[in-house]
Amino acid sequence: MTTATIPEPRTLPTLWRTLRRAYDAEPRMALTAMLVTLVATAPGALLALWMKYLVDGLAQHNPTLLRAGAIGVAASCVATWLLRLIAVRVSRTFRMRIAVALETHVARMQATVDTIEHHERPDYLDRLAVLREATFQLDHLYQSLFSTISAIACLALTLAVLATVSGWMILLALVAVPTVAVSAWTSGKLRQAEETAAPAKRRQRHLFTLATTAGPAKELRVTGNQHQIGAAWHTAWQDWYATMSRATWTAGRWQAAAWGLFAAGYAAAVAWTMLGLHAGPADVVLVVTAGARLGQYVAMTAGEADFVRLWLDASRRLAWLEDYVTRHRRDADRTPPDHLHDGITLDHVGFRYPGTTTNVLHDVTLTIPADTVVAIVGENGAGKSTLVKLLCGLYPPTDGRILIDGTDLRQIAPDKWRAKLAGAFQDFARFEFAARRSIGLGDLPRSDDHDSVHTAVTRAGATDVVDHLTDGYDTQLGAGWPGGAELSFGQWQRVALARGFMRDDPLLTVLDEPTAALDAETEHALFERYAEQSRTGRRDGRVTLLVSHRFSTVRMADLIIVLQGNRVAEFGTHDALMSHGGTYADLYRIQAQAYR
Repeated sequence: MTTATIPEPRTLPTLWRTLRRAYDAEPRMALTAMLVTLVATAPGALLALWMKYLVDGLAQHNPTLLRAGAIGVAASCVATWLLRLIAVRVSRTFRMRIAVALETHVARMQATVDTIEHHERPDYLDRLAVLREATFQLDHLYQSLFSTISAIACLALTLAVLATVSGWMILLALVAVPTVAVSAWTSGKLRQAEETAAPAKRRQRHLFTLATTAGPAKELRVTGNQHQIGAAWHTAWQDWYATMSRATWTAGRWQAAAWGLFAAGYAAAVAWTMLGLHAGPADVVLVVTAGARLGQYVAMTAGEADFVRLWLDASRRLAWLEDYVTRHRRDADRTPPDHLHDGITLDHVGFRYPGTTTNVLHDVTLTIPADTVVAIVGENGAGKSTLVKLLCGLYPPTDGRILIDGTDLRQIAPDKWRAKLAGAFQDFARFEFAARRSIGLGDLPRSDDHDSVHTAVTRAGATDVVDHLTDGYDTQLGAGWPGGAELSFGQWQRVALARGFMRDDPLLTVLDEPTAALDAETEHALFERYAEQSRTGRRDGRVTLLVSHRFSTVRMADLIIVLQGNRVAEFGTHDALMSHGGTYADLYRIQAQAYR
């Protein structure tokens, strides 16, 4: 397993990759937006020149200069308004299309990773959280780039106009450089602070959700913790704010110093024009007007440089995600068998989660025969759910190997192996779609087939849930939607179970404590019915895994795996384990006494 930190992508390749991806999505619109943005800023840069003509025309009583200045001013004003209007419309359309392309790419990248490490490691979660929030910068990357190029072009044009008074005016560019450089530098520092504060930001949002949503409301009020949650939210907000405030104040001081330097240089240029050059009124007007425009373009360049840094950071995070996907993509092309013959073998399997040093599973060696229903039991933290993740291919083992009819699971294409899986998990998802769709997602090719969905509902014992919905299978689930039905936790669990039973002929069915909200009798009846259905398909060689804390349910399994202290303590039938008088027998008797 690859657990090393993914190296930071280099800046220029990152820049090119992101630009190329956006360009490939909308090449014509990209060129149009760039051209319009560049042309739109030119009329404003020439306004100072037209004002000089007006003043010269008035001073010299020259009608030609007056007409040229008046026409130039009018043309610049109209052209500026019209071109900016067009630029805004074109850029907005371009941004919307790029947004769809880039956000789809980000979502697809996360979804196509073979493992789920990036969903469980805090350092990766912080990166992904910042990346999700940075999609705004990614949406605006071309617009920002165009505006930066346009602002630089306007700076050059304005300096050329100022040079008509004196070539020394070009030195104003030197006092403008610090404002742009400082803006880019402080932007990077703000992004670093944002990533440092990301854990506090995620904690703040989690606590806010706890304090303001209906689910936790009952428990918080019964336990009297609502005020503590509010106080914890405020503390998390302060932690985030303290980090961001320090970075913001530091950035502000540097930017104020840079702009102070530019203001001093501009004032010196105006004074020198009036006193040193003894220039006429027209030249003074030109310097004042062009100087004001120069300040505007410097501010625009600095602002865009800041934004370029923002989307460059976002691009680097996107490139990191792309590199992560590439590094974690397995070059496996084998197809799983249509039917299991030998079964599933765990050969000295060990596992520790990436970024940790503690083994969750250690030296697990056993064979699960084909055509069996197997239960996994053990104390909390014994590794039951981890073992399920390994069998589903959500993580490769740290040590050892998992063999499917003798073939290493790492050599089997992940998508093909998962097409042979079915089941439900304790941390199930609530898909707020129409009931038919929410259930049918368990087997996408048959998601709209009514008979298949109805059969899955029957298998899960969820018929009563669908019968109580206003529009049956066509009912929108989730109270947050118009006409949506709110389900209880147990009802959502039944829907998830039905989704897990959509596939007819899976090689491996996993039921990882998916019935926590059901009473023991209902759970027992459900598992008994499903175990019986599994046994009727013995010719398919299927394996069914049941994970449960209820031993009355577990005893119906053909074989039972007992995990204790990250190892397999016992493995065998219920009767054999009871006769052995070991860990399983002790746990079974303790629970049986509790139910008396």
